[in-house]
Amino acid sequence: MTEAIHSLTLAVLALSALLVLVRTGWGPTVFDRVLAIDTLTLLVVATLLLHPHLHIDAAFGLALFAFVTTVLIGYFLGKGEFPHE
Repeated sequence: MTEAIHSLTLAVLALSALLVLVRTGWGPTVFDRVLAIDTLTLLVVATLLLHPHLHIDAAFGLALFAFVTTVLIGYFLGKGEFPHE
């Protein structure tokens, strides 16, 4: 029973990743493409968390990196320059 649920979950994540890749290619603006790439990264994190032999630290690090990258790219695209101190 748990194998069937695991397989179904992986299939749903794969379908979601395919739809996000379509959105990445056909996004009308750059902001849509950046959010689609962030969503794809979170789908990879979810896939990492489904495998019990992989470490949670790697998934957490990837999620944190994706969040910071998305915020910086959004800031750069909105202001046109990176923040300076």
